[in-house]
Parts: sequence; C-alpha cells; structure tokens
Amino acid sequence: MIKFPVLLFLLVFFVTDVSAASETGNIQFKVRSVTFDGVKNVKKENLVASLSVKERSVWKFWESSQSVMPQELKDDVLRIRQFYQARGYYQTTVSFDKKPVTHHFGTTRQKDPKGPPDAGVSGKPDIDIEYDVIFHIIEGPPVIIRQINFNCLCDIETESTKQLEKHLLFKPGDIFDSDHYDGSKRVVKKILGNKGYPFATIKGSARVDLNDHKVDIMFDVDPGPLYYFGKIFVSGNKGYVREKFIRRTITFKTGELYSDRKLDESRRNLFDLSIFKTAVISLGEPEKENKTLPVHIQVKKRKQQSVKLGIGYGTEDGVRLKGAWSYRNLTGRADKISLSAMRSDLIENVQGEYLVPYFLSAKNNLIAKSGFEREKSDYYTLRKVFSEVSVNRKLGSNWFSTIGYNLEINRPEDIKVDEDDDVLDDINQEDYRISSVKFDVEYNTVEDALNPKKGYVISFSFEDASGILGSEVDYIKPVVEAKTYFPLPFDTVLALRARFRTIKETEDTDYIPIYKQLFLGGSKTVRGYGYQELGVVKDGDVVTGVSGLSSFNANVEFRYPIYNDFSGVVFFDTGELDSESYRYNFNNLRYSCGAGLRYQTIIGPLQFDVGYKLNPAKSAISDDPELVDLADSDRWQFHLNIGQTF
Repeated sequence: MIKFPVLLFLLVFFVTDVSAASETGNIQFKVRSVTFDGVKNVKKENLVASLSVKERSVWKFWESSQSVMPQELKDDVLRIRQFYQARGYYQTTVSFDKKPVTHHFGTTRQKDPKGPPDAGVSGKPDIDIEYDVIFHIIEGPPVIIRQINFNCLCDIETESTKQLEKHLLFKPGDIFDSDHYDGSKRVVKKILGNKGYPFATIKGSARVDLNDHKVDIMFDVDPGPLYYFGKIFVSGNKGYVREKFIRRTITFKTGELYSDRKLDESRRNLFDLSIFKTAVISLGEPEKENKTLPVHIQVKKRKQQSVKLGIGYGTEDGVRLKGAWSYRNLTGRADKISLSAMRSDLIENVQGEYLVPYFLSAKNNLIAKSGFEREKSDYYTLRKVFSEVSVNRKLGSNWFSTIGYNLEINRPEDIKVDEDDDVLDDINQEDYRISSVKFDVEYNTVEDALNPKKGYVISFSFEDASGILGSEVDYIKPVVEAKTYFPLPFDTVLALRARFRTIKETEDTDYIPIYKQLFLGGSKTVRGYGYQELGVVKDGDVVTGVSGLSSFNANVEFRYPIYNDFSGVVFFDTGELDSESYRYNFNNLRYSCGAGLRYQTIIGPLQFDVGYKLNPAKSAISDDPELVDLADSDRWQFHLNIGQTF
C-alpha cells in the first residue's frame, strides 16, 4: 500500500510538472516572419522548405499566420543541423530568437499579471500575438572529400572502376554531400544495370575526420554475374493484336546483353500503344547455366471503341464544341481510326485520322488525316479541303523529327483588306492548290507539356510548296522557336520564349495570299493586342498592314503559386510584323505587359490574362477601316483560354 506522504508527493510532482508545461511548452503563438542570420553556403529556399515553421507566403495574403508551439521551433533547430550535416557541414550551431510584433491597430488587450506571458485576461494562451522568428546559424567549416576508392568484389567485363568514377556526382576536393553520395550509388547501379549486370549491389562507407574536416569514401561494388536477354513470352493477348506488333515495341532481342534502359524503353513503348488496359513487362527466374533472363509480357485488352465530347469557351474563338469517335486495333496492327468534328467562331473542322504506331520500327509513327475546314478571320474566310501524311520519328534522347506531305485546295472568300495598289489580287478569289512537303526537328527536355516548369525546347520547321509537286502557290516557310523554363524558389517559374517566322514566294509565284501570311496578337503571342490585331507598324507608329511576311515575338513570364490549383502570372510580351520576307526591324517592336490567373485542370490550366499596350500605333496609313481599327483599338485586352501561353 502507498502511504499518504508518498501519494501527496507524487500528486504535487505531477501537478507541478503539468503546470510548468502549460507555462513553457504549450503556449501557442503565431509566426509573422522567419528569417536567417549566417546562411552563406547553402540555398536559403531549400533550407526554408525543410522546416516545419514557415511564414505566410506573400502570394497568400488572405491567409492568417501559422500558429506554432515552442517545441516546433526546437525541432526546427534539429532540422537545420541535419540539413547542414547532409551538405557536409557537421559542426553547424543553431539558435533562435522570437521577437513580438508591435501592432498599431485595434484595441490592446489587458494582460492578466497572474497568467503566462502570452495570456489574455482569462489567463488562457493568446494565439493572436505574432512573432518574428530569427534563426542564428554558424555554419562552421565544411567536410571535404579527400579520396574516393572502389573495392570491386569481382571483375567487371564492360566497365572499369576508373570509368565508374567519372560518372559519380562528386570528386575529390568537393564538399561532401549525402544526397550526392546516395545518388552516386544509384548511378553506379544504373550503369552496371545497363551493361548486363541486373543484380549489382553497391554499398558505401564514408569515414569523416572532424579534426581535419576530411572524408574518405569507399564503394564496395558487387556486379554479380553478367546476363543476357533470354526468350520473350507474350501472354493475355488471345489473338487481339498480331503478336509481331507487340514484339515490335521491344527494343531488345533474345541473346542481347541485358540493359535496364532497354527494358524501361520497351515498357513505355508498349504502354503508348493505347490498346491495352494493362501491359506489364517483367523478368523471369534467371537461367544461371546459360546466363539469360527470360522476359514475360502480359497484356489485357481494352475496349476498342470510345467516344469523347468536349465544350469550351475562349475570348478569341467563342464557344468551342468538339466530338470524336475512335476505333482501336482496326486491322490487328495496333492501328487506330478516328472521326472528329469541332466548331468555334474561328474554325469549323470535320476530319478523319488513321494512326499506325511503330511504323516499321518502334521509333516511328505514321499518321494520315483528311478533311474539310472553314476558317473565319476578321480579314478573310477560307474554305479548305486537305489531306496530310506524316511520319514522326524519335531520333534519340529528347530529339524528335517529323517529315510529311500536305495537299490542300483553298477557296478564299470575303477578303476585307485592300492591297497597297487598292486592287485585290485575283489569287484571293479563286480555288488554289497547295502541294508541299514539311520537315520539323525538335529538342525537348520538358517533362510536363501542359504546364511546364523545367527544361527547354528548341525547334525548327520548314515547309516547301513547289510547282514540281503540283502546287499553284509556291513558297518556303521556315520557323525557329526557343522556349525555356527556369524553376525558382517558392515553386515559382521564369518562362521565356522567342520565335521567328517568315514566308517567301518562290518559282512562278509573285504574291503570297493573305490566308498564308503571318499575323500577331492574342492570348498566345502578344497579349496587349486582340487576336490578329497587332498589324504591320512602320516608323512614326503608323499601321500600314494587318499581316506580314516576317514575324518575331518574344515573351517573358513569371509564374507563381497562389492557393491549391490556382496560380498567377505577370508577363511582358513583344512582337513585330514586317511586310518583307526575312526582314526584322526591331525599332518597330510593339510592347505589352500584364498579369493573369491560372486554374489547373486535367486538360491544362485555364488561362485568364489582362494585357496592356505600352506603345500602341498612333495612326493608320490610309482610311481603310481595318487599318483604322488597329490604330484605334483599346489599350486593354482581356483573354480567356485553355493552356499556358507557351
């Protein structure tokens, strides 16, 4: 039995302990700002991202400050030390201060002198008081890599340890970084996996000498036995698609040296056929006698037919309606036929498309399409019957190309723009055949095409319409474009684009019809202007034409998060049209700026932008109503559309 004095002592102890905790560890307070003193050798934004206590984002001005407990600050001190240690700073010291914010608005609450320091009149914790938190950091000296050694447990037939060392994420003399250390082990395993060693194991050790601030790194490499691809088995197909078209997606053959990279490429190729509900490529039990790994492909077919309906709206093209029907694996060759129709205020289109994936090889796709289209512009109406055949080919990592042939019969109508000699050329009022070949090449490192945040795209395209091909309008049309996306702190992105286009008449053609000329202005080019409303502007800010034969436009965007799927942009756009081919006069550039809102959807971000002309044209060269409208257009433009500007 516990005696009364002992029971009284325990009761007093626990009550005192709970009371002390309420006074020191359970007082919740709000954090207005978090700053750092002494951060010199690491990226501050990465340090901020590792902490639990954060200040309110400037983009989320409507949110209240974060409420935290004192223990959370102590935990963040440990996180900061761990953050520095992972980057080679093992002797970093961290402390913090929190300073109360002086409010100059509202009624000051009377404090209860008997309550804790941050208590209101009731003696309960007051979470309305805000503090500025300052972390004081003394980084200390970094740990430097002194030497890197490999201990290979057996001979490597295809890769020497010297070659492996070249692929590591660090070298002697660098600051020791644990992420680079772990990443280097993965790199070595990946290299060996691509060289025929699927069961390689990589172990490492790092001996840190804090007296000399040095580290010696040792990698123990056991590549295991060398293997080759064995027999390839296909199951679950049940005659749905010809097996040779499944095997065509495979980038390796039986007897080839094993490669993780080729296995991953084959998985992507099989998935991209889009005719299977599930498609799995796995390895069987190794056959140790002949050093082969059998490969099992298991598929399950999906429904062959599908119907898609869509509706949308944009300030440029009004209400958009679209419907499509598709039939997969039409002939047992993994091919697909589609029929689609769409309409908007700008385009009415009905077309059929036939797709043959992995045409002749896993790197090629054949696409053939044909249909009717009606394009309605402020300056003309064009009726067109077209057919096009193209082959898309993956040239290598991030490299893509397209070569194709295009045939179209054009009938322009309702031409509203006079030429310089006040006479509409006959070419604008007759049916004309255009027969051309097209070529495109692109280098693309962007991962998310709908909402890119990192990488860049460089592309070049060329179209040649020639009388040799039976064309009645002859021209060449090159286009060069570059886009890049830089990720910045706080999940922001700086996006840049520049594009040059020109079109030049060739052979017997002495005039480019207006429906093949170039336009600028709108939500995807220069947002201070309406769709196709920038025009050709000469010296003196005079509008001389609605379209040109050369165009240049560039865009700068700063993209930042706001809340959940909402984000914002601020932008600066510029562009210029010239009436001559291959001519760019940057003295005539038009500038615009503005801001916008994005809402992320499954089909891309919803775009709302407000643009403002910085240097609009002041007059028109003639009293042509179309030119006068361009000179007198409003400085403000509002754009609603789907997708990023670029």
